[in-house]
Amino acid sequence: MNSAAAGAESGTALPRRKLPTSILSMGLGALRTQDFIRQTAWPTIDIVPSCANAAFVEFASAQYRHLNPEWTFFGAVSRFLDALPDDAYDMILFDCPPAIGYQSMNAVFAADMLYIPSGPGYWEYDSTTSFIGQLAEALGDLAHGFESFPTGKIALPKAFADIRFLMTRFEPSNELHQAMLGAFSQVFGDRMAQHPIELTRAVEQSGRFLSSVYEIDYREMTRGTWRRARATFDQAYEEFKTHALAAWDRLEDAA
Repeated sequence: MNSAAAGAESGTALPRRKLPTSILSMGLGALRTQDFIRQTAWPTIDIVPSCANAAFVEFASAQYRHLNPEWTFFGAVSRFLDALPDDAYDMILFDCPPAIGYQSMNAVFAADMLYIPSGPGYWEYDSTTSFIGQLAEALGDLAHGFESFPTGKIALPKAFADIRFLMTRFEPSNELHQAMLGAFSQVFGDRMAQHPIELTRAVEQSGRFLSSVYEIDYREMTRGTWRRARATFDQAYEEFKTHALAAWDRLEDAA
């Protein structure tokens, strides 16, 4: 990642910059793509787990970009995926925090489809709309700033096959939640998912059980609560699956 800058407008040679020893000694150059991927209890599902090194990504990315301003720091994950065989995975899911950082931007540029969850509160509505505005501004700035630099397989400006907004922790009997769902629908129109994730006891208890709704033992709650929780997740998943398959077809047609 050494910078190849050799001079300036004044004709004075610039000092050759290189990565500090603290980064070079980590052995990152010897790692392969499979070294980051872990198998799970499901034979068809692999995972890249969160770890202490993930927190180092923000610092390392900033260091790399400082040493080489032409380095497309937002394309690191995309280049990582390009190194995998085309038939390695059917679908890859990114779960990242709602923040405009190096990690989130890498996930955004590697993604073909965005699914953005939000709670039914006013502050969550304000946060979601602000996040979308900041994301659009960041994408525009990167497209303008790197239009003459190599970006690999990433096409600038960034475009998505689909974008959807999903309301979570929704209570159908709550008038405030109903009003907020209407506000989301007015702002995002047909981009709003029609089946929100309802707040049920199973959802509330999932954190305590350290299990998803699909893994919780139905005997831990009443049958009606369990069925309602499964139904809301099943409906939301079927809607997601429909949009994902449609986006998949569009991507294949474009390819």
